[in-house]
Amino acid sequence: MVAEVGIGRVLREHTAQINAIDFSHDGELLASSADDGRLCLYSCQHGSTSKTTNCSRHGCRLVRFTHDPYTVLVASAQEDGEIRYLSLHDDRYLRYFKAHTKRVVSLELSPKEDLFASAALDDTARIWDLRSTDCTAVMRFASEGEQPAVAFDPQGVVLAAACAGQTKLFDLRAYASGPFLTFPSEPHAPKSFSCIKFSSDGKMMLQCTAPHAPQPKVLLLDAFKGNLLQTFVGHDNSAGLPLEASFSADSDYVLAGSEDGSIWRWHTRTGLSLPVLKGHPGPVTAVKCSPTRMMMASACSYLCLWL
Repeated sequence: MVAEVGIGRVLREHTAQINAIDFSHDGELLASSADDGRLCLYSCQHGSTSKTTNCSRHGCRLVRFTHDPYTVLVASAQEDGEIRYLSLHDDRYLRYFKAHTKRVVSLELSPKEDLFASAALDDTARIWDLRSTDCTAVMRFASEGEQPAVAFDPQGVVLAAACAGQTKLFDLRAYASGPFLTFPSEPHAPKSFSCIKFSSDGKMMLQCTAPHAPQPKVLLLDAFKGNLLQTFVGHDNSAGLPLEASFSADSDYVLAGSEDGSIWRWHTRTGLSLPVLKGHPGPVTAVKCSPTRMMMASACSYLCLWL
């Protein structure tokens, strides 16, 4: 899918660095949040902006679609750790989730249920139900301020939480029993993660090293055993930005943004790199592939749609 791509549309709605992008589950919509305090919604069919919402009061550090494509979860850009449930129909906040005491750095929705997980710099990861403001479960790390990340497997049965050099896997049907599997990351790898992702079949896991790593790496692991399968390097992050890595929709490729404005691509199985993609004047902090369309999106201070 990503072997031969070109820019189909450039959207310049934001005036500052975009910090997160997300496709709706049906692939029809794309959302972006940025340091300018704005949240933008785009039509993937038309490649145009559908709506812009001002979130400047709290800021928007992360945005994730719920199963309703016109409601999203937004993590505050402030240090209060607040997560808000926003209706894009009328720009009304439906619910506030308050338990984290520091900034939320990872936010993911279950692919099957109205559950979501968050991880913050307060050394905790939490599970929530969209229907209640009360936190359902708490996982604590002895991380000393390192950056955690969370992810659901495609079946919505397993939650992965990575921090302090370890990845813990929880069965969502029995999370009170603790992790059913814990495996260490690659020896000498950083203890912080900017993101973790499961492949579409749930058999592999990406771990993207967090800001300020000596050399930025994207690690490919066996999701069942934790064995290191590939290490992808080459992209630049000397400024220590929270760069995102992602699988292609078919999981045959791995993509990652770079500080120099390029997008790096590697074959999942062989680890070999493809020619880098050029098109951004600034650091590419977010890159994702559509779940239903032959499209990928990447972001610096503006958004590129690749076809």
